[in-house]
Amino acid sequence: MIYATVSIRSTPAGRSTAVGWTSGMGRFGAVFGPWLGGQLLASGNGDRGFTAFGLAGVSSMVFIGIAALRSARHAQPGETGQKLVTAG
Repeated sequence: MIYATVSIRSTPAGRSTAVGWTSGMGRFGAVFGPWLGGQLLASGNGDRGFTAFGLAGVSSMVFIGIAALRSARHAQPGETGQKLVTAG
């Protein structure tokens, strides 16, 4: 779903870059999350794991909100070049 959302919200010229960055950040998180959890457990701070991952989730929400506000402010109707297809 995130790839579809990013491709719809991006301009045609930057669509492949936006989807690539989204894929790369997701893969980074898939590697970094388990590593961070292992480091916390190995150092005896396993109880701080929820806090660390909670902070990551909240910061992600903030960044997604900022991106949505910026793109909503700059976007014009029909700017993506895609047509709405309706059943009928």
